[in-house]
Amino acid sequence: MIGVDLLFQPDLMLQVLILVPAVAILGLPHGALDLPIAQSLWSLKGWRGTAAFSAIYLGLSLLLVAFWIAFPGPALCVFLVYSAVHFSGDWDDAGRAQRWIGGVATVGAPALFRADEVAAIFSYLAPADAANFAAQGLAIMGAFALMSYLSLFIFRSNFRDRAAIEIGVIWIAAACLAPLVYFIVYFCALHSVRHFTDALASLDRKKQALGVAIVVSGVTVLIGLLAFINLPDAGSDTLQQPIVQVVFIGLAALTVPHMILVECFQSRAVRQPDRC
Repeated sequence: MIGVDLLFQPDLMLQVLILVPAVAILGLPHGALDLPIAQSLWSLKGWRGTAAFSAIYLGLSLLLVAFWIAFPGPALCVFLVYSAVHFSGDWDDAGRAQRWIGGVATVGAPALFRADEVAAIFSYLAPADAANFAAQGLAIMGAFALMSYLSLFIFRSNFRDRAAIEIGVIWIAAACLAPLVYFIVYFCALHSVRHFTDALASLDRKKQALGVAIVVSGVTVLIGLLAFINLPDAGSDTLQQPIVQVVFIGLAALTVPHMILVECFQSRAVRQPDRC
């Protein structure tokens, strides 16, 4: 019984300690392909082109971090919205209804089943009022998405495909797992793996892209490990808030330039370069 509780309902500090290496090792590699994607989209000549792209990419991310620091409540809400839009891309080959339901489910399912726990995590990222508002709003959207999912699954036979099964697994995982454990399972096991394999398969220089991804991910993990080792009282509960802030505000900041690149990459794949 204790083992089951540790697996499905670990305390928040344990969830945080699992979150960091999981996101760093399994989640970040799909974003580490952004440089090879940019090189396939535009002519980045030599180290100057790479440096210019990196400066723009990181500059945009830093602007988003600054926005979050100045306006944490609105930033949290905006982050949740564009995360749902981004994650809906996991079902690009499905119908519009499935993409919408899937995107909302990824961020709304945990709040539907565990609103208080989600609000507590959000309170590390924004003031309490904004955190509660965001959690309640997600719960409402999650409930609407779940009702839509069940209705379509029951009454439309063409809805019962691979995408519907995956979205159903998301609902089950959100109901059974603690919020951060759920996020680890979805973000690392489904979203990151799918994006990484799809993007790598679409790139011309696969070995070079894989090498870049390994180097970028390795450097990121090393920096994170060194920073964690040098934190005072690394086992203290007081570290929960800064760790959650670094992980989620960092993901929020990196997601926007990542989304722009993915959109341009997909536009080129369907021969609509004007969207870039």
